Amino acid sequence: MEKRDYKKEQEMENETDIRFQLDILRRDGYHAAARIIESMQGTVSRKAELEYLQEFVWQCCFDEELGRDQLRCLWTAYCLHHGLDADTSGYDNDLMELWNATAEDEAETADWSDYDSFDNFMCRFLV
Repeated sequence: MEKRDYKKEQEMENETDIRFQLDILRRDGYHAAARIIESMQGTVSRKAELEYLQEFVWQCCFDEELGRDQLRCLWTAYCLHHGLDADTSGYDNDLMELWNATAEDEAETADWSDYDSFDNFMCRFLV
């Protein structure tokens, strides 16, 4: 099974499990807890958003400036969603994970040629 198909299958199983657990909470009288969990399901987790960025990298061709700019904008939004400041450990760790996905196919473009230049390119709208 392909890596991406496996992830989708896992997500579907997780959603089914969450619905099951919510039903148990309601049945046992914990309606408030069930509502809190449901409201949290509407937000995008940091992990899920980073996985989306990696999927974007795997699908995009960075020969065109538009693709590179879209990636930078998605990264900027990601950092704002999750309160990441440039040159902090959380930022650096997540950017390195994204770089590793990017470097698999596009280690060099007109805007970056290594991790440091990728870092400079990606933080343009954050500093």
